[in-house]
Amino acid sequence: MLTIRPIQPKTDAEYQALVDVNNAATPDEPTSVATRRFNDQRAQTDKLFQRFVVENGDRFVAEGVYCEPFWANAPGKYFYGYSVLPEFEGRPAVHTLVYEYVLGNLAEQQPARLSTGTREDRSHRVAWLEANGFVPKMRFAESELDITNFDFSRFNGAQERVASEGVQLLTLAELREKDPRWLEKLYDMLWEIEQDVPQVDPPKREPFEEFVKGFDDPGFWPEGWQMALDPSAASEDGVGAYVGVSMLGKNQALPQRIQTWLTGVVRSHRRKGIALAMKLRAVEFAIQQGGTAIRTENEENNPMLGINKVLGFVEIPAGVNYEKEL
Repeated sequence: MLTIRPIQPKTDAEYQALVDVNNAATPDEPTSVATRRFNDQRAQTDKLFQRFVVENGDRFVAEGVYCEPFWANAPGKYFYGYSVLPEFEGRPAVHTLVYEYVLGNLAEQQPARLSTGTREDRSHRVAWLEANGFVPKMRFAESELDITNFDFSRFNGAQERVASEGVQLLTLAELREKDPRWLEKLYDMLWEIEQDVPQVDPPKREPFEEFVKGFDDPGFWPEGWQMALDPSAASEDGVGAYVGVSMLGKNQALPQRIQTWLTGVVRSHRRKGIALAMKLRAVEFAIQQGGTAIRTENEENNPMLGINKVLGFVEIPAGVNYEKEL
């Protein structure tokens, strides 16, 4: 018999039980206890955030979360997501149980919309969602680059062209030593970029104090952040303006496959080849660190996906955001 209940993990063992379900459900996208613990700590705001588990007897068969999306400006909207062991994924009763549990626990909030997501190759869940009134809102293409034999010669001159525009490429680790105002300038640049990243809902700017906490992420890798700096742009400190970034993040559960968190360039400096140059430096760094592949995600109409394809990224099953009006 399937049952469902809230859970508030505190010990590593409790987190590991949740991670085990997630990693069995998505073995190609594993997570770690440290990452889960960090994500929970980051979610401790004035917004609703609650984890839950589905059990079959004394065995966890699904684990998930429902919350108010603190990352977006979406009043009345709530999100839920969950992982299910492969042998239970095809059972509609699991998806119905989770949906009804979430709705029941959100009743007091009187939600106007409910959002969730799944990979497009999870045919059972896609069928359940569409049969129960959810509609696809946005598709996020996942793609992966094999870097074991990357041919840099195809891009000869790419970084030199950026240098000829007066733009310098440094790592965030280097920039932190060079610029005492790196935190404030990075915060402002990322907000400018984020507003142009295709998203289901308008983004909500993170308070500066919360932004700073993000650097405690176990996947944070300052040497793997390629930064574009324009020394000629107006800057009170004489260092220059931050005009682009390409972030690589560590994956403790799968260290040889490195994740691109975000690549973006401010509007004033686009179409100068900066994104390509930063990504090439990121590939070089990943190879030096013993990486074999880089994975990333882009909304399917994002021009950045085109740059990735030029580099040789190959699409794999995409993630799809679904939404239901209540």
